Amino acid sequence: MDVSSSSPELPDECLESIFKHLNNPYDHESLSLVSKHFLSLTNPLLTHLTISQGILPHLPALLRRFTTLTSIKISRNFTGDVDALLSQIASFDLPSFHSLDISNQKPFPSHGLRQLSQKFPTLKSLNCFRTRPDVVLIVECFPNLEEIDLSFIPDSELPDADLHVKALTSGLKKLRKVNLLGTFLLEDSAIFTLCHNCVSLEALAVHPFSESDIDLVNAIRERPQLRSLKVVTDVTLELIDALAMCALAEGGLPLRELCLDSCRGYGFRGISCLLRKCNNLQSLDLQRTDFLNDECVMDLSLLLGNLKIVKFDVEDRVNKVTELSLYAIMRNCSLITEIRMVATDFGKLREDCLVVNSHLKFLSLDGNSGLDDESLTMLASVCPNLEIIDLGETCTRVSKGAIDVLRRCRKIQRMVIYGIGRDLPQFQFRVNFEVPTLFVLNLHGCSISDEELSLLSKSCYNLKELTLDFC
Repeated sequence: MDVSSSSPELPDECLESIFKHLNNPYDHESLSLVSKHFLSLTNPLLTHLTISQGILPHLPALLRRFTTLTSIKISRNFTGDVDALLSQIASFDLPSFHSLDISNQKPFPSHGLRQLSQKFPTLKSLNCFRTRPDVVLIVECFPNLEEIDLSFIPDSELPDADLHVKALTSGLKKLRKVNLLGTFLLEDSAIFTLCHNCVSLEALAVHPFSESDIDLVNAIRERPQLRSLKVVTDVTLELIDALAMCALAEGGLPLRELCLDSCRGYGFRGISCLLRKCNNLQSLDLQRTDFLNDECVMDLSLLLGNLKIVKFDVEDRVNKVTELSLYAIMRNCSLITEIRMVATDFGKLREDCLVVNSHLKFLSLDGNSGLDDESLTMLASVCPNLEIIDLGETCTRVSKGAIDVLRRCRKIQRMVIYGIGRDLPQFQFRVNFEVPTLFVLNLHGCSISDEELSLLSKSCYNLKELTLDFC
């Protein structure tokens, strides 16, 4: 009997619901090839488009096909005329389009943005990372912006930082997210103006230049609804002391994300005071700090029951963060999905100290030269849903442990392992089992034979990107 002819078809609503739960875009691509019906159902699922030089000839067809696009990014490797590209986009009907990323584009596409603003005056998000912006033009063209990224623009290219910030915040009253990291060395008065004028501000990322940490804290407390705070300073500048951190804690900010990259002076007392008040924090970045050690991390982890993302490294080699900190985070932060422990001092892991964490999806242990095969195999056994692992330069003592990660972590999508087995000349990178979920593999500096590559291509048959530099 023909089962297909006797079974009712699923309604489109059910199929759409199923397709939406397939998070990988490659799955949508495969489904679109099944039939015209599936093609029509998968088209609305693509909401983001990155425009590279290679797809430029096909852009009109893509914009006609994917009319539900919400965001467009111009690739950093795009070498064409950005003004002409933006004018071309403005000629299409994209009713849901509200986010544009022109990062790394020079010169600033003033003409194209003016054309785009006539078609999409309600643009809500603009990313100008590493792009020299015309702040006045941005304010004039897109008064409804809610998110803006002007990060990492050289100071020499954009003088009078405080004046630019004041112009920005006086013209864009709806701003909710502002990123000025690495661009402006802001005086307290500019930060205060930013916080005071942007009444809807929820996320702030700044690079302050201040002689008074209390003035900085008072500026931040102007926005009691702030959910994300990123403060990055020069490592020589002690910007926030413990008293200022405690004063910030008294403001009762509903922080979900906190980044204090390179900030010094507040110490364990200051950060613990703040975290006791911010008990719903989900992301914590303490990279390039000067006080962290295992005892600090273990105590802080008890205050971070809702933490999902943690990032830290240790520049001061007197204070050490070791595998004990990893144990504490995995044990006390049960919702953790991303751990970045860079240049810390891992020793051999103990299986009886590790706990299974089914939420962990991203693990970066770059620069941990003590990591070995046995420890990596243990991590694979307690992180069954790991999707991305970055071992960077740690792999000279790692060999079969990396293969165990591919075997045990059945959702693995990306692996970065520089120089695997470099100190183990007899090791062979033989993946003789299927890894259908792996899309990106970086084997920079590894020794790998043609036979091993052939086996890899058969086992990882969905691989989209393979890096073999210096192999």
